[in-house]
Amino acid sequence: MKRRDFILTSFSLAVAERLSAQKPPYGDDIVMKAMIDELERTRQLRVVGNSSDAPYFVEYSLSDSESFNCTASLGALMNSSSNRFRAPRLQVRVGSYEQDQTNHVTSGIFTGSRLDLEQWPIDDDYNLLRQCLWLATDRAYKTALESMARKRATLRNVTVTERLPDFTKAEGIKAVKDFPKIKFDSAAWQARVLKLSAVFTAYPEVTNSSVDLQALRGITRLVNTEGSIIRYPDILYILRIRAEGLAADGSPLRDSMAFQALDVGNMPSESEMMQGARQLSENMKALTAAPMGEAYVGPVLFEPQAAAQLFSQLIGDNLRVTQKPLSDPGRPVPWFPSDFETRLNSKILPEWVDVVNDGTMKKWNGRDLLGYDEFDLEGQPPQRTVVIEKGVLKSFLTTRQPIKGFNTTTGSARLPGSFGANSAAISNLLINASGGVSRADLKKKLIENIQQRNKPYGLLVRKLDYPSSASVAELQALMAGLSQAGGTNRVMSPPVQVYKVFPDGREVLVRQLRFRGVGVRSLKDLVAASKETEQFDFINNVAPFALMAAGGYLAPTSVISPALLFDDMELEPVQEQQPRLPLVAAPSLG
Repeated sequence: MKRRDFILTSFSLAVAERLSAQKPPYGDDIVMKAMIDELERTRQLRVVGNSSDAPYFVEYSLSDSESFNCTASLGALMNSSSNRFRAPRLQVRVGSYEQDQTNHVTSGIFTGSRLDLEQWPIDDDYNLLRQCLWLATDRAYKTALESMARKRATLRNVTVTERLPDFTKAEGIKAVKDFPKIKFDSAAWQARVLKLSAVFTAYPEVTNSSVDLQALRGITRLVNTEGSIIRYPDILYILRIRAEGLAADGSPLRDSMAFQALDVGNMPSESEMMQGARQLSENMKALTAAPMGEAYVGPVLFEPQAAAQLFSQLIGDNLRVTQKPLSDPGRPVPWFPSDFETRLNSKILPEWVDVVNDGTMKKWNGRDLLGYDEFDLEGQPPQRTVVIEKGVLKSFLTTRQPIKGFNTTTGSARLPGSFGANSAAISNLLINASGGVSRADLKKKLIENIQQRNKPYGLLVRKLDYPSSASVAELQALMAGLSQAGGTNRVMSPPVQVYKVFPDGREVLVRQLRFRGVGVRSLKDLVAASKETEQFDFINNVAPFALMAAGGYLAPTSVISPALLFDDMELEPVQEQQPRLPLVAAPSLG
């Protein structure tokens, strides 16, 4: 009897193990099953009579998210909404890794009718999901064919001196993470947003203010014909506080701050946020009473936050290098190359500075790093990359689009790009300066420098308008003005908090200064750094100056930086005409 029980039990275990082995890695995930099954069908796609244009690569990516958004001003709720959505990204490539339809000035342009849905279903309906994927694939394939035809026509009319592959091969990755169980009290957070916004009622100098919360909780799935099957959590919490005011001469002023985290439990406490809102209010009050800055050339000291904001633009934005897209002769190409593109193995910074980008780091000094990623948009894991070593540019951040000298990806495709490619972006950028001094001694060095040059004062920058809190119209005007003033193809976000530092150590706040002619060459004027470093977190996106709340794709980023002293930098006052102040004061909120 016991022997019989043993035989039956062994048989049952064997069957169970066999069934378990046959069970797919994604378990009972209907959405993933629909994606994989429809992906398999794409292998049959052909143009009748022309098998050479069958897709050689197809990828489905689907972000499945729940969002909660609320905004308040002066203690009153402006809006509140919860949403559930699915955002697909489909990629169909025809041709080959060496030459496909991408990297052409018209890549991605489709002239046919759109039959696929703009908004995808949120129900896990297998057949409906297959249909949505099929229709979206149909449009992506036809778009690829049109783009390929245009690219071939261009290649017949131009001479290409150096050809690079359009795409690089990668091994398929299988990594299926479980769905996260997240508790989020939307009512409690809405009450916090209201309380924070009420802080500004005590500051009549603040003419406009808002506090907004964005909570994104979801999961991303990715499958492709190379064999990748990936599922991972995609979570982000952002709380932004913005304030505006007017100077005595009518000049508009603004300042902002943000709190963000990958885990709601790691968001700052309510008391910390209240303190931040009060500090922002005091800053705006001081700015409205501050005098206009004067034209200045001389030493400038950047405190850690401002230094991180500066390096995010001067270094971070220049670490992405893309191929110049093909275009017909005489047709302009809307393409802006990196300022680092021709500087590989050249000295960029002093030899005592190293810069590393590392998306594999989760924490720094016990604090979460926003730039930690398991996978980038192309389903590739991030790699630790030493980009500047002893002041010399050693590497770029790359995607699966090869660039000269770099045929592999560093797993840095964090934002959508142009002409059929993704865009690399920094994740966790660490600026390491050896031989640093204390911040107090760094300020002394600033004072010594201005005394040696007989300057009446030096400048100290505590904060830049980055990410910018400007409106789109303000940003366009700002960029136009800065471009004319700077004379370079890249413009820098202006300082928000800048102080005159006098020989006796006094600091006097001034307003409305902007950089002039500051670019990558300015990095060679770096003369000293502090030994203390600080972490600055922000949300990168495809908008200029990482404009707050802009763009559909977000790349959380952390920058670790010391304070930095530059021997020479030029700033100038804003010259635009400003309207007069209102004749009647705003009503009291007390």
